[in-house]
Amino acid sequence: MDWKELIKAIDTNESFLISSHQSLDGDCVGSQLAFLWYLKSKGKKAACYCADPLPQKLSFLTDSNLITQEKPQGKFDVLMVLDCSNIKRLGWDGCETIAKMIINIDHHRDNTNFGALNYVDPTAAAAGEIIFSFFKECGTVIPKHVAEALYAAVMTDTGGFRFNNTSSWVLRVCADLIELGVDSAGLYEKVYSRHTPQALTLQSRIWSTLKFHLGGKVCSMDMPMSVLDEIGAKYSDSEGMADNTVTAEGVEVGIMTKHTPEETHISLRSTGRIDVGKIAQGIAGGGGHSCAAGCTIKLPYDQAMAQMLGLLAKELGM
Repeated sequence: MDWKELIKAIDTNESFLISSHQSLDGDCVGSQLAFLWYLKSKGKKAACYCADPLPQKLSFLTDSNLITQEKPQGKFDVLMVLDCSNIKRLGWDGCETIAKMIINIDHHRDNTNFGALNYVDPTAAAAGEIIFSFFKECGTVIPKHVAEALYAAVMTDTGGFRFNNTSSWVLRVCADLIELGVDSAGLYEKVYSRHTPQALTLQSRIWSTLKFHLGGKVCSMDMPMSVLDEIGAKYSDSEGMADNTVTAEGVEVGIMTKHTPEETHISLRSTGRIDVGKIAQGIAGGGGHSCAAGCTIKLPYDQAMAQMLGLLAKELGM
């Protein structure tokens, strides 16, 4: 990529607001923390604001407490949107007018290029990978805590290096980050192997909802939002459960639902033949990758599931 315009935008502006998509994950969190550090290292005024809370399991990352849910007052020179395919996925009002310029850095193939500057690479495994390339090409000396944030970004968006976006380049990026001091085993344990009792209880409840549909080609799990208060768990405690929906033999598509009486959020996973990103794109506000995508259907669970299963039946040729 040609970074000249990005460098110029950073050099010629003073105040930056960084944001990312709702339902924060490792990539959007790690990317925000890395760029927050970079801007501050350049003497810029910078802050992070997201509509949804930080997942507890990512709170060990340095300066994670600086990702706030308190909407900042006033205007900024630049709104930096990281790891977000369209501006509405930020989930907060005023995002299009809060700054004079929007810079968009992302790796989703359905990115709408909503920024004045757009750095979108659908071949990248994570936004954190793109930011690492920017730092490297600029000759930036990356401190250990920023390397950890970028490693977390890449590790989580490759499913712990299990997804088919784990290319040789991704592994080279991670090797470079490990050489900067990242404890790869320790970081993996913090993200994937540490759970509160409430989180494990929530996950056991989700597992108990396991169902198979369409001749065993589709697997689903279900989480009513009311269960969070019931057992004292957090929304982020369910992160990663969607990946389990495609682990059974014969399953081609997985569905993980999280729902209120009024609407149903659906995470889709695919083993490869079915492009779930295109399915999600067909629903307003939905989108994602070919093997991992999501959407929200403003219908109760039963009706939303019936609609999604109908779409999947067509894709599966049933």
